[in-house]
Amino acid sequence: MSDPRAAAFLAQAFRDLQAGEAARALDNARRAAEADPASAPARLAAGLAHEALGAPDAALAEYRRAIALQPNFTPAHFAIGMQHFARAQWREASDAFAAVVRAEPSNAEALVNLGQALAQAGGHAAAEEALRRAVQLRPQFAPAHHALGWVLRARGRTRDGAASLRAALAIDPRDPNWHVDLANALVDLRHVDEAHAVATQALRAHPEHPALLRLMGQTEFLRGELARAAEMLTAAAGQIPSDTALPMLLAQVELLLGRWQSAWVHYSWREQRRRFASERAMRGLNYEVPQLATIAGRRVTLVAEQGLGDVLFFLRFARELQMAGAELDFAGEARLLPLLERTRLFRRLRASATLDESRAELPILVGDLPLVSASPDAPFPPSLEIVPDAARVREWSRRLEAAGPRPWIGVTWRAGTPADVLAHGLYKTIPLADFFTALRPLGGTVVALQRGILAGELDTARSALGNPVHDFSHANDDLEDALALVSVLDRHVAVSNTNMHLAAAAGATGDVLVPYPPEWRWRMSGDSPWFPGFRVHRRSRDFDWSSALAALTP
Repeated sequence: MSDPRAAAFLAQAFRDLQAGEAARALDNARRAAEADPASAPARLAAGLAHEALGAPDAALAEYRRAIALQPNFTPAHFAIGMQHFARAQWREASDAFAAVVRAEPSNAEALVNLGQALAQAGGHAAAEEALRRAVQLRPQFAPAHHALGWVLRARGRTRDGAASLRAALAIDPRDPNWHVDLANALVDLRHVDEAHAVATQALRAHPEHPALLRLMGQTEFLRGELARAAEMLTAAAGQIPSDTALPMLLAQVELLLGRWQSAWVHYSWREQRRRFASERAMRGLNYEVPQLATIAGRRVTLVAEQGLGDVLFFLRFARELQMAGAELDFAGEARLLPLLERTRLFRRLRASATLDESRAELPILVGDLPLVSASPDAPFPPSLEIVPDAARVREWSRRLEAAGPRPWIGVTWRAGTPADVLAHGLYKTIPLADFFTALRPLGGTVVALQRGILAGELDTARSALGNPVHDFSHANDDLEDALALVSVLDRHVAVSNTNMHLAAAAGATGDVLVPYPPEWRWRMSGDSPWFPGFRVHRRSRDFDWSSALAALTP
């Protein structure tokens, strides 16, 4: 910059930026650019001033002008990268930081940002490479260790990721979010007590931090301290209303505690309900759950917005509406209609998608039925009663007899929706070989009721059992067949799934294998009040199935 006036204006612009005088900085940056039109630093200063004034598009334009004037001007490339990073434009951010690294291979900050942008764009291998270079260049640069830990965890190498996250905190323990990341990694590793200790220590320094409060609630839940978990989760929910998964977690804890009224209110934050209410709002209609005393003589449409098992479970609350004088319609999956017709609860049944019922005059989502109850503090109505079709019972009895001797044992080892797909999906799975090894002493004939059996699973099951495992999964194609089959089994051993709800409806029972922490319907201990006669076998707090599986043998 040869013009002394331009240099003076530019120096003043940067002093203004440091003093927080963004408008003055912009004015002086423009004067510098007028005095020296070829000055890339002047354009950089103008861009920084625009950023400070809340004009990111104008800032980006200035940074691009700086690059046009001086293609290898790394501060402008870095600023462009930060702009794209803020907009979640990961590929553009990666390109900008890569330009910095090409010009300055030892720029650890650029390598960290490059690694983070690559990871967000799905390039985890390249991200790890960039971050390891940053750690090698600056071993005491805490953000490099933290970003590497985050990427390693995302790549499924959680143990290595936790080590990098610990290294970051050892260098710089000030950021509460870094403590959250480490504790979450420890939870993934099932090191719950260590995760709790990390959260506890961080919360002392940041007692109002919402993510720490949420994390503390989760770890207390995993430790079985339900009252404390509810306290922490309630505090977090008040600070982060945008976290729509949090009320569902709080609902799970409150249901286990038996705090029915507040639990059902929090349960109403589930994703399906929010979508349904939004659809009605678009039609100019509200969605409000009516009081029981107001529905006598009214036509109420019960809308199935959940999975088949949940629908069957919540419909047990429909009897109370019928007894209050409501005329009930049901709208849901076609597979349910023949079964529900035999309950004599409904005036009319129709196959319909959930959102198609948003125009109904008085809809109630089945998951909201407990909110209508006149006895929310004693919410234990019995299951629906559905008599299996006699002809199908005879047919499945014949198939079981052909398969082998009694006892006939039906099994399922996986059910639900993973949490990364649905926050309250309540995914359940049990190690296959351990499961079938535990079934060996029961003898008889084992039939697999598992939906979506994966390649190799039956071979593993047969090897562990030491006997044939018959594939009866096709019974799930028709709920009438599934209902008939579970009604004639001598033993039904499974994780909680639709067939367990069908068994309850058919008047049968089962052995339910419950993961830790348990789903609220199966409680923390003892029998389930909603499933009398069912035997509940719970995974231990240290995530061990041994005692639960051992209890299957008389």
